[in-house]
Amino acid sequence: MNRPAGDTLDILESLFAPLQGRRMLDIGCGGGHLMQGLVERGARVAGIDIDETAVEAARRAVPTAYVQKAGAEQLPFNDASIHVAVFLNSLHHLPVPNMLLALEEAARVVGKGGSVVVIEPLSEGTFYDALRLIEDETVVRQAAQDAIIRAGRRGILSECRCMEYDRVEAFADASAFIERAVGVDTTRQDRAREALGKMLARFETLSERDVRGYLLRQPLRLHHLKVPVGPPPVVNPLTYG
Repeated sequence: MNRPAGDTLDILESLFAPLQGRRMLDIGCGGGHLMQGLVERGARVAGIDIDETAVEAARRAVPTAYVQKAGAEQLPFNDASIHVAVFLNSLHHLPVPNMLLALEEAARVVGKGGSVVVIEPLSEGTFYDALRLIEDETVVRQAAQDAIIRAGRRGILSECRCMEYDRVEAFADASAFIERAVGVDTTRQDRAREALGKMLARFETLSERDVRGYLLRQPLRLHHLKVPVGPPPVVNPLTYG
């Protein structure tokens, strides 16, 4: 499937312009890359991550942001205190039983009429085809999509827009790609070492090349969700699980 290349920051700005003064929460903020971009565009930003090292890195990267160590299932924010909550490549990293709870928490902190954006990688594309040698996330990525559907069926969130685009990443060489893949999740180190030869070969086969270096494409699906203003519908748990 052919998708346009897209920049997540540009897309978020197009959805919520003007960003100036808008309170935005990055759930699973990692080292703060998204927060930094949002702050540069005028947003008032907060972030949470369960990893202490990531929290410290985010605080250094974005000293004006409010960054706390916390889980997505129990956000340290008051009801309706945030304008937009964003999950960028983070929902699928939660335990599957907790994904719906995290979406419910995000809905709580943005309040009725507030926005929750979930951006999740799909299990396709050249980036994923290279990555799956050390970790196949097909099941958890699908679980994240299923959690979004369940949140809609239960009246927690309603979808107002869904779009897909390719994140195109440039690497100087295969080693830079492996460093990127392992840096996101250090538990991949041993598997990457064992599969090094195959990863190098697959990287060479899959990557495109231009003046930026070696390019890999990761398709992303963005869900712009809103918290319904009216009462939630009555849901039969035997029907929807």
